[in-house]
Amino acid sequence: MSQCLNPNCNYQNPERSLKFCQQCGSILKIGDRYRAIKILGQGGFGRTFIGIDEALPSCPACVIKQFFPADLGSAAKAAELFQQEAIRLDDLGKYPQIPTLFAHLEQDGRQYLIQEFIDGQDLLKELQEQGAFSEAKIRMLLADLLPILQFIHDRNVIHRDIKPENIIRRRLPSTSGAVAAGSHVLVDFGAAKYVSTSALMQTGTSIGSAVYIAPEQVRGKAIFASDLYSLGVTCIHLLTNVSPFELMDMDGMWVWRNFLGNNSVSSTLSQILDRLIIAAPSQRYQTAQAVLNDLKNLSSSSHQAYVPRFARPRNQKAIAKTNITPISNKTPSPSIPAIAPSLSQFSFEMATVAVNRIGIGKFAKFQLQVNTKQRIGHFYIETLGNFQGKPISLEMVHIPAGKFYIGSPTNEMEHSDEETPRHAIDIPPFFISRFPITQRQWKVLMDNNPAIFIGNGDRPVESVSWEDVQSFCQKLIERSGKPYRLPSESEWEYACRAGTLTAFSFGETIAANLATYNASEPYKYAPKGIASASTTEVGSYPSNAFGLHDMHGNVWEWCEDNWHDDYDLLPKDGSAWTKGGDRSCRIVRGGSWRDPAHYCRSAKRSKNPANQGDRCTGFRIAVTLAMP
Repeated sequence: MSQCLNPNCNYQNPERSLKFCQQCGSILKIGDRYRAIKILGQGGFGRTFIGIDEALPSCPACVIKQFFPADLGSAAKAAELFQQEAIRLDDLGKYPQIPTLFAHLEQDGRQYLIQEFIDGQDLLKELQEQGAFSEAKIRMLLADLLPILQFIHDRNVIHRDIKPENIIRRRLPSTSGAVAAGSHVLVDFGAAKYVSTSALMQTGTSIGSAVYIAPEQVRGKAIFASDLYSLGVTCIHLLTNVSPFELMDMDGMWVWRNFLGNNSVSSTLSQILDRLIIAAPSQRYQTAQAVLNDLKNLSSSSHQAYVPRFARPRNQKAIAKTNITPISNKTPSPSIPAIAPSLSQFSFEMATVAVNRIGIGKFAKFQLQVNTKQRIGHFYIETLGNFQGKPISLEMVHIPAGKFYIGSPTNEMEHSDEETPRHAIDIPPFFISRFPITQRQWKVLMDNNPAIFIGNGDRPVESVSWEDVQSFCQKLIERSGKPYRLPSESEWEYACRAGTLTAFSFGETIAANLATYNASEPYKYAPKGIASASTTEVGSYPSNAFGLHDMHGNVWEWCEDNWHDDYDLLPKDGSAWTKGGDRSCRIVRGGSWRDPAHYCRSAKRSKNPANQGDRCTGFRIAVTLAMP
């Protein structure tokens, strides 16, 4: 297909190889390079097409913006402004989360901008398909968008049309790898939005989408804080799934909290959003950086969740990303039977890495050899419910009792003091899930899917906070009668090592065919590979000696423990260290898809705020049961 560029024709030519329109004879390629395929949109100042760049072998997609003003009386001034816009976009497009400007051309008396095509979904469509955003998703949105706004404002540019449709979540990483899949991109810096400022001097005219624009912008006096207002209104729309027109009462007061329904928002984020959407510009945030500074306070444990009026009781429906009261520190009720069901055998393929040295001295090279073998483990199956008529279950693997040394030796590459002092830990027998909890498993129990990397229900669920996981465990306790919980940090490392003493359960190093991580930053002896762009389906790679998959990479995994800076007073019985330390932050282990290899070591430990989730963090669950 080849779309005619003549506004008076608009014929859709059936063949892509044509040079001229079969209907009107107009040239079909711009600059003998860019071909329009179909119209994406049309406004008073021009049209937007999806196109391809035929000068490159792969014919990559691009966006073509054609300029022709409907008001011919202002065409000369509008054309001048269009050229100024091209210069601005050339500068702004250097920011990785703004589409790159490829070309500014003129053909047949019409001007064109050729921009990068962003493969993804805009947030309005995501809202329509998935429902209201959780607080964690809003925090991620703000963390992505605010630096973009600070960047453009520093260059004296006001976007003027921030709204869900103009924010795209990438399906794939950028070609440079600088922007990960799932990141937000701000689009539509097109000529129409900039050129129409020529009409702002007229009473009653405005720029942007009326439902999102700031009061001063309606009067034709947009300022930098106007973009922040629009971003705030975008956030409350996404949180409530209600049109912003409905979120304001007859007196012009925002009442968005009344429409949160089952959602829950922390008091800190609520205050930030309230300040973003204040009508008076002088009382609003003045810079994007100021908002970012306040967002840092969300990690403080002193901020309690805001529970909206009219919200249903939490036991009616599980909600991801809510700041709930932790329940896992409570001793399981004696009425809960803690007896293991009958165990079944399962066979699994475990892998080890051998490092073969070739040559000597400085000419030595290292070659990795991955060896696999079959082993037998024991597990039971916990049924979580039914999805689309099919049972969804959880495989709980028996981990035998044992003793191990937690932490890493000082001579281990990338060793840190947080992994010391090493001492022996006695681990009683317990069960742990064979894989990280998947999106399918989360959804069947919690009735939502907070994950960023959707499209495959067997990918790990991510973007869940430690507090969200407590809700998941409580639901599972109520359903199964078994005291499910997060593993302690000691249990997690014991299960990960599976009897090994090396940096990884596979051996001295790790390879890209054994885990999902950023292989462009390899570890000891391993060759440099390609950075991962997202999570992968659980169980895609061989397991460790206990039959557990994805202990290295894919997603960081929550543990029960409070954060402590070292192991000095860590309990020696394998239990979670929940006394002292920083209760606002909890342990995460294992590394993730976007981390360098050394972050995926068995001993590597990190921390996340307990009330925050992100696209790199998931979990697996554990339980202690008496054997029958």
